[in-house]
Amino acid sequence: MKKLFVSAALAAALLAAPASAQIVTKYSGIQPLDHPSTYAEKFFAEQVETMTKGTVKVETYANTQLGDAVANVQSVRNGTIGFTTVSASNLNQVVPGMDMFSLPFIFKNEAHFWWFLAQPQAEDFVKALEEKGLKKIGYIDSGSRNLFTQKPVKTPADMKGQKIRVMASPVMVKTMEAMGATGVPVAWAELYTALQTGVVDGAENNHPSVVSKKFYEVSKYYTLDEHMRIPDLIVMSMKLYNSLNDQQKAAVMQAGALTQAYMRGAWKISEVKDLVELKAKFTQIIEVDKQPFMDAVKPLVTSEAKRLDVEKTVAFILETGKKF
Repeated sequence: MKKLFVSAALAAALLAAPASAQIVTKYSGIQPLDHPSTYAEKFFAEQVETMTKGTVKVETYANTQLGDAVANVQSVRNGTIGFTTVSASNLNQVVPGMDMFSLPFIFKNEAHFWWFLAQPQAEDFVKALEEKGLKKIGYIDSGSRNLFTQKPVKTPADMKGQKIRVMASPVMVKTMEAMGATGVPVAWAELYTALQTGVVDGAENNHPSVVSKKFYEVSKYYTLDEHMRIPDLIVMSMKLYNSLNDQQKAAVMQAGALTQAYMRGAWKISEVKDLVELKAKFTQIIEVDKQPFMDAVKPLVTSEAKRLDVEKTVAFILETGKKF
């Protein structure tokens, strides 16, 4: 009788226990709450929870609450956090070749940029991140990058002597040098103060980022040179990925694909809206002839492609750009 009672109790306990414990992880972002990247991060978290039927829960943190871009990448690699959104430029410290995406003017336009990211060559290229503990889940649009400065910039000659903030990317530093300026790496969270105090004379980024951080308050001119298109990536900890079952892995990848599509639409709306606001906020919006800027950096593209050992990929990008 006692044995029967124990067996019944054991069966009841097994029925009451969940089939699998919920996995709770963190997603760290660096943008403010009203930035389209932050919207995309929340959307991704919702999709993951829905598609895994609640077995994986992603908690989102915005505005560098858990660290800046460099710290986030390291945290994802060691598994402290599960996901982050990071510019390809900031991944050069993990895989140097990722700095290829920072090369100026290699993409003809937005259509060419997204076309390349959908090609097998791009997928093979980012695969190298997995050996370093990072898995690409999807791309987040970050538009074209433009200069915002205290002095008007209409030609590369106008950049002479100016200190321009860039990410911690050797290619970005050298690009500013090729244009006549000095590239100065400054943490994103410290940029407003750096502009305000004159540590740097200007910086470069996209419309939504300039609006969300109110850089027009500490800069006067916005030059639409569109010198770079650098993708942001949703990256996931390989430690977390390897801990999931096949259904959970598939759900996370599907959530990444949906977020990429969602973000492209959200970004386009924000980009158009924010440019209108910037025209009202800056002293002047300057539309330039891009060719002098392209000519200034052309030797750099060749030399940096060789240094990074990405000559074949860059040649493919430049050649296919002729069709766009």
